[in-house]
Amino acid sequence: MNISKENISLEKENLQLKDELAAVKKKLAQYQYAAAGANEGLWDRNLITGEVFISPPWLTMLGYRHDEIIEQLELWENLLHPEDKANAINSLEDFISGKRDEYNIQFRLKHKKGHYIWVQSTAQLTLDNDGQPIRVSGSHRDITDKKRSEEIIKTSEQKYKHFFQNSLIGIMRVRKSDLEVIEINQKGLNILALSEKKRHMKMTDPFKDKGDVNKFLEQLSDRESIEEFEAKFERWDESETWVSISALEIESEETAYYDIIFRDISEFKENLVELQRLNFELDNFVYHASHDIRSPLRSLMGLIDILKTENRPGEIRKIIDMITGSINRLDKFVVDLLAMSRDNRLEEPDTVPINFMVEVNNSITNFHHVYTTKNLEIRTKIIQWYPFYSDLTKIRIILNNLISNSIKYRKNLENEFSFINITIETSEKEAEIIIEDNGEGIPKDKLQKIFDMFYRASENSEGSGLGMYIVKNVIKKLNAKIDVQSSEGQGTKFIINVPNSFKKKDFK
Repeated sequence: MNISKENISLEKENLQLKDELAAVKKKLAQYQYAAAGANEGLWDRNLITGEVFISPPWLTMLGYRHDEIIEQLELWENLLHPEDKANAINSLEDFISGKRDEYNIQFRLKHKKGHYIWVQSTAQLTLDNDGQPIRVSGSHRDITDKKRSEEIIKTSEQKYKHFFQNSLIGIMRVRKSDLEVIEINQKGLNILALSEKKRHMKMTDPFKDKGDVNKFLEQLSDRESIEEFEAKFERWDESETWVSISALEIESEETAYYDIIFRDISEFKENLVELQRLNFELDNFVYHASHDIRSPLRSLMGLIDILKTENRPGEIRKIIDMITGSINRLDKFVVDLLAMSRDNRLEEPDTVPINFMVEVNNSITNFHHVYTTKNLEIRTKIIQWYPFYSDLTKIRIILNNLISNSIKYRKNLENEFSFINITIETSEKEAEIIIEDNGEGIPKDKLQKIFDMFYRASENSEGSGLGMYIVKNVIKKLNAKIDVQSSEGQGTKFIINVPNSFKKKDFK
C-alpha cells in the first residue's frame, strides 16, 4: 500500500515536471518565434557541462541551415572578425567571471558566403544557490543595416565638415537668441582676419555700419532668409572689406539659429569702380578725340580754300607751312592714340636688358630734330653698375614723353638759359630715373590733373593731352612709382622708380 502511494506521488511529480517542461518549451518556442521576427538568434551555454545551444535563427542569420552539423562554440569563435575576436571573447569571459557588470557589445561574424555581418550581442547569467554562474544565455541581433546607415551618416558628416572647412566662401552658424557665433570656417576667419583664438564673437561685431545690422536683421526676420546683402565689414586687423551675405533661419527642437554664408566682394567693388572710371574715360575720349581730329581738319580745309585764291608766292609759302603744322599735329595725335592702344594690349611686360645710356641719347637725338634747342643744355648722368631688366617699349614711352615735355615747355626767352638734368641710377632692386628742368613749371592747382586723359596743363600746349596719361598707365603696368614736384615759373622734377626684373640666373 505504501509502495502504491509512493508510485502515485512519483507519477504526479513526473506529470508536473512534464507540464513544466512543456510550458518551458512553449515559452522557448514563442521566444524563438519572436526573436526570429526581430532578426535575433538565441544561444545558451551550460558552464558545467560545456553544452552549447544555438537557435535556428542564429544559424540562418549567418546563411547556415539549422540542420547543418557544426561545432557550435568553436563556430562562434572561428567566425569572429580578426579585429573583433579578442575583445568579444575576453568580454564574455570577464562577464562570466564577474569582472563586467553587463555584456552588451558589437562585433562582426563571417557569413557563409564570405562577407561579414554586424551583430549586437547581449547575455545574462544563471547562478546556483551559492551565487556561482552555471549557464550563460543571450541573443544575437543583425545590425548590419544600422551600421551601414551609421557609416553613411558618418561619411556625410565628414563630407560636410570637409566642405565647411575648405569652402571658398565664409560660413558661420549663429544662435538666434543672442547672435553668438557658434561655428565659423577657416575662410570666414581669413575674410575677417580673425585668429583661431579670437573666434568667439557676435555676428554683429564685424559690421562697419551698425545701421546695416538692423537692416539685415529686419529683412531676415520678415523673410526668414536673405540673399546677397552687401555690407562693409571691419576686419580684426582694422582694415575694411566689402562682403555679400546670404542667410537662412533654421528651427530645431533644441534652439533656433542662422546659417550664414558670406564672401569677399572687395575686388568686385574695385572692378566696378574701375569699370565706371573706364566708361567715363571712354566717353571723354570719344568727345576729345573727335574734337582734336576735327580741329586740324577744319584748319586744313580753311587753309586749302585760301590757297586756291592766293597768287602771292610768299603768302602761299606761309599757308603751306601752316598746313604742314596742322598735319604734324594730327599725325602726333594719331601716333599717341596708337601708342595708347598698343600699351593697353600688352598685358605682360616683355623683359629685356636695358641700356639707359643708349636709350636716353636716342631720345634726345630724336627731339633735337623736332624742336629747336637754342639756349638749352641737356645734362645726363647715367650710373648703371648693376644689370637692369624691364620692358623696353614702356621704358622708351616714359623717357620720350618726359624728355619731350621738358624740351617743349622750357622758358623760350632769348636771354634766358634753360637746362634739363637727366639722372639714372640702377641697383639690384630698381632703377631711379630723375628728369628735372627749369622750364615753365605746372601751377599747383593743375598738378594732380596732368595724368588725366586729354588734359593740357599749359595754354601753349600743342600736344594731344595723351602723353602723361599713357605714362601713368605704363607706370602702373610696370609696378613702378612716379612723383612730381613743380613750381610755376621755376621748373618741374619727375622721380620714377621702376622695379628691376633682373634675375642672377639670367646674367652671364
